[in-house]
Amino acid sequence: METGDGSCAKKTRLLSPPGYGVKQEVPPEEEVQEEARGGSALMAEDAAAAAAARSEVVVRIDIDKDMLHCPLCTFPLKPPIFQCEVGHLVCGGCHGQLPTNQCHSCDGGGSAYARRPAMDALFAKAMVPCPHQAYGCRASVAYYQAVAHWSACPHAPCLCAEPGCAFVGSPPALLAHLAAPPHSWPVDEVRYGESLHLRVPEHEARRLLLAAAEEDGGGGGPRVFVITVGDRAARVVPVTLACVRAPGPAAAGPQYTCKMWATWGKAAATGKVETLLLEMEVPSAASAGGDAEEAAKFLPVPRKMLRGESREMLLSVRCCCNAASCSPENR
Repeated sequence: METGDGSCAKKTRLLSPPGYGVKQEVPPEEEVQEEARGGSALMAEDAAAAAAARSEVVVRIDIDKDMLHCPLCTFPLKPPIFQCEVGHLVCGGCHGQLPTNQCHSCDGGGSAYARRPAMDALFAKAMVPCPHQAYGCRASVAYYQAVAHWSACPHAPCLCAEPGCAFVGSPPALLAHLAAPPHSWPVDEVRYGESLHLRVPEHEARRLLLAAAEEDGGGGGPRVFVITVGDRAARVVPVTLACVRAPGPAAAGPQYTCKMWATWGKAAATGKVETLLLEMEVPSAASAGGDAEEAAKFLPVPRKMLRGESREMLLSVRCCCNAASCSPENR
């Protein structure tokens, strides 16, 4: 049907014969829109395919633990890994010490070893979680790196020093535990390179110092220090300071030094304030507290320096970090 101007109100739809396709004509502006829609669809398909290619697949494989270890040194297999034609494996360290390139496990001299990049990739991706997950560590590491990580993990648990308390947790968790009732230890924030002045009353045997983690780059949450004051009835009262972290390689993180000094009144002869000073490297402790008298280094405060009937101690502390990430003024 035609309109009065001679144009068609509606184009006749062409039916294609079986086995053939007929393309319907599309005005130019509609064709552009159609191509744009087609291009967007193709881009979406490409993006989906790329995302699928990057996706990870977590597979659980139950195998004998011995299969993950080198049969010669019995340590976990780590790249570079060598394999003979039969399938026997050996780590790169042991392979370098063999007198020949022949497999040690094959009978009759054995077949030759060869590098296996596919095995390298497989063992590099054999991940295990850190056993300190319950204490805040979220790391997963290659199986052959697990022992090194476990022993140096900053989340390795520490103990509560309060008698009869069985709490175990990472230093940040221990800090929260000790600061809350029933223990309610006092907590002060400290910045490396700055002096902190404290008035320690007689009833306080321990005090926690908290340094932000970003100050030393050590990671694993804030750094926790503990000041322990010994028996104030003794002729000399020992005062110690320690960094609370798990023993062993975990304590090989950022190292610290400190100055501790106690002050008293003015000396009659000179008119100057009497000061007793100790400079030392800060030791690590796996529990927050302990016997100050048994510490290797302590500040020996004479009993006469305790003030008044409350035997209050005027104590100052200045901690410094020796880590390369610390600014020069904090070392």
